[in-house]
Amino acid sequence: MRKKELKKIFAGFLMTSIILAGCNKTNEAEKKEEPAQESTQKAEEKKEETPAFDINQTATAKEVSAYLSIKQELEKMKENQQVNWDQVISTYTSDLQNSINEINSEYQQATQVALESGKSGDVDQNIARQLFDKTTQSYFYQKQKRLQQEISELLASGKTEEAKNAFEEVKLLANEVFIPTATKRDELYSLSGEASIVENIHSGITTQEEALNSGNADDFKVFSQITDKSIYKSYYLAANSYAEKIEAAVKEGKEDLELKNMQAEAWGFYQAIKESLSGGDEAAATKLNDIFSLDKTNAKDIKAEEVNTLFVSAIKGKIKGYHEKAPAELEAGNTTEARVKALEGNMFMKMLEMKLNEKLGAEQAKTAFETAQKWYDAIAAGNAEEAKTHSEAVLAVLEQL
Repeated sequence: MRKKELKKIFAGFLMTSIILAGCNKTNEAEKKEEPAQESTQKAEEKKEETPAFDINQTATAKEVSAYLSIKQELEKMKENQQVNWDQVISTYTSDLQNSINEINSEYQQATQVALESGKSGDVDQNIARQLFDKTTQSYFYQKQKRLQQEISELLASGKTEEAKNAFEEVKLLANEVFIPTATKRDELYSLSGEASIVENIHSGITTQEEALNSGNADDFKVFSQITDKSIYKSYYLAANSYAEKIEAAVKEGKEDLELKNMQAEAWGFYQAIKESLSGGDEAAATKLNDIFSLDKTNAKDIKAEEVNTLFVSAIKGKIKGYHEKAPAELEAGNTTEARVKALEGNMFMKMLEMKLNEKLGAEQAKTAFETAQKWYDAIAAGNAEEAKTHSEAVLAVLEQL
């Protein structure tokens, strides 16, 4: 595990005690050696029996290919070119519909209705395009979460090669879907270095892969939170930014259709994190969904400050929840789960980094993050009393938002 990769993730998070290098290594001296000839023979037999892994033949790769194909066809409308709606719907039906429905039936209904309404003209074609694109991205985000869980289970049961193959699917989703979206957020908010969402995703992938290669199922599970919550942050900032863009566009006198187009994008992005945010503040999460819904709110009435306040309330609720869950897991003797919950809490706090910098200033915000790191360290070390002290300090800072 490379500590420098982890240092990129947090401004002030040192993360030095996260890595328990070598803690689960097998004593090589205790292993029974096979005769060289027998070992070679078994390796050759295994090679003959097991077909080479091809990422392009996985369901994930085929779904991503279908998504990109549909997206490319729909984007013809941006150049006033004719869209082949029959081809789009056919590709969706054969390669995406059932998979999306398996993860979330609401996503499936939204994407199907968007395409059919775009074809019929019942919904503006650009709005239909945005609803399909962003809701499908929400599906891929949820699929990534499911893959991470499956990989953790495979690794824990000793099925390392299967786990590595499945992780290639996560990397494919990151490269083709998540990173392009995160890049736009980095550019919009001028995020670079340790604040860059793209860099955080890369760091998460790197630390996970190192844990995977060393067969450390516990570390893999913990570090999945870096990857997952960095992607989460990109969708939060995407939805939040459209509220800002819509309000600015209203002041500029933009047409209603353009406003609704942006509102549709915000709604689609928000679907990825809606259910999770409900666990932090259900009322705030529901209100956000209503604000972004085309049939419930007139785009002209969207106010950036209200949206931002609702997001902060829900994210603060998530952080507080993890400050309760982590010590509870520790008390129950579930050290790995305690580490997972603590890192989740800190990654949600990372989402409010810009807000903390604005409210407290860079130095105080840095101190707050360092305290959050000390809280994680105490949890990882099994020191409940020390963790409680740091937790109280972190939560006190969050109350200033």
